[in-house]
Amino acid sequence: MGMGADHLHYIGCTERALGDQAGIVSDLTNSSRGDIAQWVRQAGDSGAISIFEIESAPSLENARESAQFWCQYYKLLGARVVSDLS
Repeated sequence: MGMGADHLHYIGCTERALGDQAGIVSDLTNSSRGDIAQWVRQAGDSGAISIFEIESAPSLENARESAQFWCQYYKLLGARVVSDLS
């Protein structure tokens, strides 16, 4: 999830369809860490948020593992990404 092209900020997973952007934003603003929830709220309010799929997974557990991998990968490349996955 990012704000505009070439700006990846948050990596996470959801069971919602990607087309349900309002539901995804609502989930994140209600259940994420404060900094992530605030960023999602501000980006959503400005209409500058872009939600896209990096990888699909057969289960929520696999999705969490995949999200953790991609978060670490992009951090190694120097991106400043955040996640609320533990």
